[in-house]
Amino acid sequence: MYPDALLDKIADDLRVVVGSVAAGVGGLSDDDLLELMAKLEAVGRLSSAGQIRVAGEVAVRSRRELGEEGLSRSQNFTSPVALLANVTGASAKECKARLELGKRLRGEVLLGGGEGPAPFPLVSEALDSGALPIEAAATIVRRCTELADRGCSPDVVTGAEETLVDKTLACHFSADETAKMAIHLRDVLDPDGAEPRDEMHQQLRSLTLWQSSDGMVRGKFALMPEQGGIWMSSLQAMQSPRVSGPRFMEEGDYVTADDRTAAQKNADTITELIARAAGAEDMPRINGATTTVNLHMTLADLEAGRGVGYIDGLDEPVPASTVAQLRCSSPMAVTLFGDRGEVLFHGKTKRLFTAAQNRALAARDGGCVWPNCDRPPSYCETHHVDEWVSDDHPPGRTDIDNGVLLCHFHHSHLHKADWKLVMHDGVPHLIPPRWNDPEQTPIPTTRRRTITRPAA
Repeated sequence: MYPDALLDKIADDLRVVVGSVAAGVGGLSDDDLLELMAKLEAVGRLSSAGQIRVAGEVAVRSRRELGEEGLSRSQNFTSPVALLANVTGASAKECKARLELGKRLRGEVLLGGGEGPAPFPLVSEALDSGALPIEAAATIVRRCTELADRGCSPDVVTGAEETLVDKTLACHFSADETAKMAIHLRDVLDPDGAEPRDEMHQQLRSLTLWQSSDGMVRGKFALMPEQGGIWMSSLQAMQSPRVSGPRFMEEGDYVTADDRTAAQKNADTITELIARAAGAEDMPRINGATTTVNLHMTLADLEAGRGVGYIDGLDEPVPASTVAQLRCSSPMAVTLFGDRGEVLFHGKTKRLFTAAQNRALAARDGGCVWPNCDRPPSYCETHHVDEWVSDDHPPGRTDIDNGVLLCHFHHSHLHKADWKLVMHDGVPHLIPPRWNDPEQTPIPTTRRRTITRPAA
C-alpha cells in the first residue's frame, strides 16, 4: 500500500479511537486510564518521529546553497520555517525545533547527491521505534553536538550518545531527567567547556522593562547561573513555610486566604526585596535622600481617599487605596496639587517610622498583627492606624502608639477591604465588617508576649 493511502487509513482508524476515548474515558478505571494514556503517547511518538524525518528532508531541500531552487524558495516562502508552519499549522517555534532536530539526525549531503551515514544512529533508532520522547532526543543530540564542537573525539561523542539513550530508556526517564543527566555528562566529559559558556552567559545577561498598553510594567530577563541562584534562593527563603506557612481557620478568628499564584508571589517577593534594599543605609543617595518614588495627587483626592495618583515615569495611574498603602511605609515623596495644578505640598521628613520605633513595634506586635499571619517583623511594613497626612492635616502621627506591623499582603488587603484598624490602650484592634460580625466587636491583634497581668 502506498504510504499516503496507508497514512489516510491510519488517520481514519485514529479518529475512531479518539472518538471512543472521548465518549468513554470517564468510565475507565484508574489503571485502564493510565494504560490508555501510555499507549496513546506511544502512538504520538511514532507520529512525531515521522514529522521530524519529513522536516529534516525539508530542511535539506531548502538549504541556502540551493538559492531560489530550494524547496521553500520555490514554493514562495522566505524560509523552511515559514513553509512548514503554512503546511502544518504549527507555531514557528515548533517548526524551527522540528527542522533543527530533523536536519541533525539526517546524514550529510554527499557530492553525488546521496546521504551520508546518520550522525546519531542510536537516537534515530530509538526515535523511529517510538521508544524515545522527542524532547529527550533533541536534548541528547544538542549536548552531543556541543561535545563534538568542543573537539571531543568521535568515540567520546558516541559513548555519550549511548549512555544517554540507554539510561533514558532503561530508567524510563522523563525529558527533564534526561536533560539534567545530559548536562552532568557533558561537564564530566568536557570540564573545560564551562569557561567559554560562562563568557557567553556574560554577554547574554539582560533585564528589560517597559510599560505596556494595558498599564502593566512588563519585562524580560536572562540571568547568569549565579545571578539566577541569588534570585531563586532569595525567593525560596522569603517564601519558606517557616516564614509564610499555611493559614488555618480557627473559630472566632478571621483569616484572609492567600490565593495568590506562584507567579504573583514571586512578583511580590522580588518587589519586597528591592524595596527593602532601596531603604538600606548604604544605598546611593541623590541630594542627600535615599531612593524615592515620586507620586503626584491632588489634595482634594488625598483628603477624600478617592481618585488616582501618578508615579513619575509611568503613564498608568494608581488608585487611592494604593497611594494610602505606599505612603505608610514606602520611601515615597508625595507631591500635592491644588485644583488649578499649583503645588501645595511636597514631601514630609518624618513620615516614616525610625529604626528604634520599628524595634519597639516588633517587640509589641511580634510580626504582622493580622490574625493567624505568622510573617515576622523583618518581613513587615509599618502602617499608620490614623492615616498620616501632614502637620496641617491631623490626626496622623508617626508615633509607636499610632503604628502597627503588617505584612505586604495584609497591608494591601487592609487598604482595600472593609476591615479597619484602631488602637485601644496602645494595642491594635481589628474591627470586622458587618458581614463578618454584625456587632463589629474589636479584635485585639498583637502577639505581644509581655501582657500586663490584671490586678488581683
